[in-house]
Amino acid sequence: MNGTALGICKITSWPNSTESVVTLPGAWQLHLAAVDHHDRVTLRAGNRKATAQVVYTDEQEVQMTQSLREQLCLPFGSIAVKAQNGELCFGPFLGLYALPSKKTGKPFGELTSLFQDMMVLAAQAGIGLYVFLPGEINWRAGIATCYVYKQREKHWVRTKRPLPDLVMPKIMGQPPRWRDRMRQDLLQIEKLVPYGHFSKATGHKWDVHRTLEASETTRGYLPETRLVHRTEDIEDLLTRHPIVYVKPSYGTQGKSIYRLTLQKRGVRVQYSLRGRTMNRYFKRSGTNWRVFVQKRFCAKRSYLVQQGIDLLADRGIRPVDFRWLVQKDGRNNWGITARVARIGGSGSITTNLHTGGSAVLAEDLLRQNGFRDESVRRALLQRIDTAALQICRTLEAQAGRIGELGIDFAVTMPGEVYLIEVNPRPGRQMLKQTSTQVRALSLMRNLEYAKYTTGFEPQTIS
Repeated sequence: MNGTALGICKITSWPNSTESVVTLPGAWQLHLAAVDHHDRVTLRAGNRKATAQVVYTDEQEVQMTQSLREQLCLPFGSIAVKAQNGELCFGPFLGLYALPSKKTGKPFGELTSLFQDMMVLAAQAGIGLYVFLPGEINWRAGIATCYVYKQREKHWVRTKRPLPDLVMPKIMGQPPRWRDRMRQDLLQIEKLVPYGHFSKATGHKWDVHRTLEASETTRGYLPETRLVHRTEDIEDLLTRHPIVYVKPSYGTQGKSIYRLTLQKRGVRVQYSLRGRTMNRYFKRSGTNWRVFVQKRFCAKRSYLVQQGIDLLADRGIRPVDFRWLVQKDGRNNWGITARVARIGGSGSITTNLHTGGSAVLAEDLLRQNGFRDESVRRALLQRIDTAALQICRTLEAQAGRIGELGIDFAVTMPGEVYLIEVNPRPGRQMLKQTSTQVRALSLMRNLEYAKYTTGFEPQTIS
């Protein structure tokens, strides 16, 4: 039971008082249970709990003594409230789980500006948003040492907040330096964070492929794909498709992706290294080819081999694929937030922005590359919309609650649509290049869904 959302209130406090006293809007009284005596009420903020003497007034703001606010670790300003099990709950407290950076002015690296923008929007939405690092929450004491952005002063401050109601991980993988702390945090999040993670894990790429392959609604979007166990898995696919891609099951940001092209005398292998595209050639009958495949793709990391698609090309030269950002809103409904085309960098084997790609609005690119007829163009966009929504619903039915997915599609010149991969933690860098308004909307959707999940938005499903 998520309780009854009561809206957003402003909290002010009285200094120099050690008493636990709070004034509340009179309309809230019927939702709250009296404690011991009719003039006391239980307050919660995240995991923090306090009982206070209550006075109901005609005002819409909440006033409390300074000591009570500090006991609850409540921030100043506005925050959402709900009544649950007779108690008054402030929140939600949403924790962004991130790594620090030593870059001047960027305490969280390239994510710093994203977090700053989210902080501004969260304040408007009445959400207690903060950033916390691996190992910096005192789980036993129930206090998060964390970071919040002060918009007026334009800087970050270290402060204390309640444990989060919901956690939004912003760390890719488990870097070795942080692995032990992250594993400990993960155990505590599962035990002590009531709503867990923003999205349930969809599994690695092979899990996703098998889930979608098992569904009649999504099977048709999948290129032929195999999990690599031995050289023959790649050989068999190369026999049917002149180009295949080999990529890690857990890979991100276009790293460790290989393009294999079947040629008369053997196989051409291309991959990125320090920003350059490297080329190697092997005879299929030679020992070197089998040794390369065994050491590179079968020894340690898990890899997939996937049929290469004859991609639509920008002006017939640079390959293009498409990223659809699909998100839940404050009513638990899936919607398409962004439609972006990614253009591969010169000589790059991928379109990823981290490997030299660029981004434009999908409709603009289609208009300039053979889809000038508006009805044809809109029909193609609608097909991709349908595919994206079907994929999200299929994965959510298998994994559980999911807040957003970034879905990468390949489109051929005749207009065929194929799934490349699903990204459970999509970035926002490409939206900086295409539309700052859509980027802001994508952040607000995250916040709306966080409020829905934690019961601070009306639980209406349309």
